[in-house]
Amino acid sequence: MTNNRGRIRTLFRHGFIALGLLSAFASYATTPEKAELTPCYTEGLPDRLMCGSVEQPLSANNNDEKISIHFAVIPAIKQVHPSEAILAFAGGPGQSAIEVAAVFARVLRYAREDRDIILVDQRGTGKSTLLQCDMDPLEAQFAFNDAALPIIEYSRAETQKCKTKLNTDLSHFTTVAAASDFEAVRLALGYQKLHLFGASYGTRIAQEYMRRYPQVVASATLDGVVPMQQSLVAIGEAIDNSLQAIFTDCADNTDCRQQYPQLDQQYQTLLTKLEAQPASVQIPHPRTHRSIPLVLTQSKVRSAIRMALYSHTTRALVPLAISEASRENYLPLVGLMGSDSAFGSLAMGMHSAIVCGEDWPVLTPQERSRFSGTYFGRMMIESLDASCPIWQVDAVEKSFYQPLTTEIPTLLLSGGLDPATPPEWAELAMVNMEQARHLIAAEATHGVAAQSCADKLVAEFIDHGELNTLDASCLDKTAVRRYFMNPNGPVLVKEEP
Repeated sequence: MTNNRGRIRTLFRHGFIALGLLSAFASYATTPEKAELTPCYTEGLPDRLMCGSVEQPLSANNNDEKISIHFAVIPAIKQVHPSEAILAFAGGPGQSAIEVAAVFARVLRYAREDRDIILVDQRGTGKSTLLQCDMDPLEAQFAFNDAALPIIEYSRAETQKCKTKLNTDLSHFTTVAAASDFEAVRLALGYQKLHLFGASYGTRIAQEYMRRYPQVVASATLDGVVPMQQSLVAIGEAIDNSLQAIFTDCADNTDCRQQYPQLDQQYQTLLTKLEAQPASVQIPHPRTHRSIPLVLTQSKVRSAIRMALYSHTTRALVPLAISEASRENYLPLVGLMGSDSAFGSLAMGMHSAIVCGEDWPVLTPQERSRFSGTYFGRMMIESLDASCPIWQVDAVEKSFYQPLTTEIPTLLLSGGLDPATPPEWAELAMVNMEQARHLIAAEATHGVAAQSCADKLVAEFIDHGELNTLDASCLDKTAVRRYFMNPNGPVLVKEEP
């Protein structure tokens, strides 16, 4: 995965959202021939995979140009169910599923014991007609003063540059446009039944696939759920709630409270100071340690703290980073900025296709008012208002936003500390699901199966198809959480009872 971050990434940190009618579901799929597979490898995974591609029409007009949809198969440890497979959907939107094969292999390691895992680079990502904008190196991002330009002006300029480079109609890269690609891969590989596993935005494309092809879906697991009827712009509220959980937890703990008194006020004071005057300092590059300039703005602080909320490892640094930055020691905060890899490398063109075609068009005045009550909600709306008219993505049909009605057994997973897809989103998604169960891991962040016993529960669910018999008591175990009390190491602040 690339570690480059550019101005376009800074823009989308402002407005970044790091998940009918028959005519609305016009199939882009052709009937593919049996796939030709070749051995392949991917970063971080020593296992040999089998890779291939299928040709798909770019648009619903089968006479249009074709694009190649690339996929990889992680083979089962034992071929107990050769006619079945697990189809995993990546997040983002804009993440390559193949690039994060090692993550899926780890999260689904128990389920993989007797079923293959299929990874498809959704159109616009990875090797499937990548829609990526130009990126500057990390040093340019650090030195760039994003407070010097109004976000609307900046967003328009960067969007126009990216649109000129990509030179394609993003209307062909929405969730609806992509759904039939996954079915084409299934047909080419010859699997009769699929067990779906979607994470984050991947839960949206998984639900669309369930709606389109229910006859081939044996079960579905949605981890970090994005409801069909929920705009991703609502993520601003989840970010605020996840950060507030740190402030509350620290205030309730004697050691943390003594080390970081009134942490929330300290954070607000820091933001106010940087909003009035960004800090210009020299800092060591977070990876090479070469001295580079940093223009620290309040938006960069907010973005670094936001991304830290996705992982317990980086959450542990948040109090220290805030406290030290208030003393003008920015090194812990720079560490968070330099390790910003929660989403890997995102295809920002494909990301724009999703948010401009699906999330932006249906924002009501009431939602705009509500979501603008948070910093990230307001920035997202402003940047989308500036960029989406330039992209000119066709809005999906209204039927797309209907909650999924299904009888397919569906397991929904939520983290109580999730800064992106909070538990109430899963409750919205399951209103018309006849066989569904929602499990909440109170101490988990984003991606429950990756940080709890849910990986075993998913495997058990896939094996037996039973929801009510799952013993989810292991999710109640409180994880040990440590906050760094000084730059020399962590101090235990909460132990498992």
